Amino acid sequence: MADETQTPVANLTSDVARIISSSTKSAPVWSPRTPRWILEFLRTMALVPVEGGVYQVNHIVDEESGPPAPDRLLQLPSSTLRASHSHREHTLVATSVGLYDPKPQEIALHPVEAVVKIPKRVPKLFSNNHDQLQAQFRVTSDFISETAENLIFNHSDFGLLHNVAPRMQFAVDGPPTPDVLDDMLKLAWRRPDLFVMHPDALAEFRKQANARSLNLEEVEAFGSPFTAWRSLPIVPSNKLHIVSKAGAKGKQNGPAKAESKPSSKPGNGGNTSILLMRLGEAKQGVIYLSPKDAEAPVRLPSISVEFMGLTDDAVAHYLLTAYTAVAVLSSGALARADVQV
Repeated sequence: MADETQTPVANLTSDVARIISSSTKSAPVWSPRTPRWILEFLRTMALVPVEGGVYQVNHIVDEESGPPAPDRLLQLPSSTLRASHSHREHTLVATSVGLYDPKPQEIALHPVEAVVKIPKRVPKLFSNNHDQLQAQFRVTSDFISETAENLIFNHSDFGLLHNVAPRMQFAVDGPPTPDVLDDMLKLAWRRPDLFVMHPDALAEFRKQANARSLNLEEVEAFGSPFTAWRSLPIVPSNKLHIVSKAGAKGKQNGPAKAESKPSSKPGNGGNTSILLMRLGEAKQGVIYLSPKDAEAPVRLPSISVEFMGLTDDAVAHYLLTAYTAVAVLSSGALARADVQV
């Protein structure tokens, strides 16, 4: 017969075992991070190294005009450029010259910087799971890159929204529809590369296409699928901000209104812009400017890291720097439509 006074053997419970166990820890996750697709497209298709920190855009002074008169259909309109054709031998050939704009546009590279401060002991003592210094570099560089993408669209000097030629922009009292995108293609028809719109605007565009029983195609870039219109990818970016309708009423110098035939009225979200652009210096399109011979860590593309020294209380300072700016080489390379979502 068992001894009822015997002490029971204690079990090693999970709570007890966890005391000497080490959990698996993720790297720091910054939730607002976006794919930053527009930076990928610009750096891959339109990167231009810049010396001296400034890019000068030289134009030929020759304004584009409307269609020629019926009796002059064989002569393209130009102020100083000429070309003879169908002429007989010994005929004087027309003289042609392209006059340079005496006041070329200059676009300076703009720094985007942040200082990371971290006590010298922290990386030494607390990097057993993840390198504390590299973790801080990675999160800060993400924020710098997000800021750079925001400036590409919204900077008051070089931002794309502020550098659309008046003839290349319009506004509609309705949502983004296939008709709106076709109207943009009518303006920027010379080898465009992509549309850019806010994710909410893209969702509304898909709804409008579904309401018309249109099947939207997809194209692939950088290993990811993109909704496409007329075989051009529609790149989502939340840096094309949605502005409340109340705030948009006071907006000055906006695009002129144009007729639109939306299938239904949009919600109460606000106003946003859609861009259609051509990329690359060879195509006289939108280009992305970067310092020539700039060195950056492999893990932090386009961002340099410089050690600034130690303070008396043993805090290390590191300067993270990126440079950003874009240029629109030709007015026909960029179109804008303001819509409602």
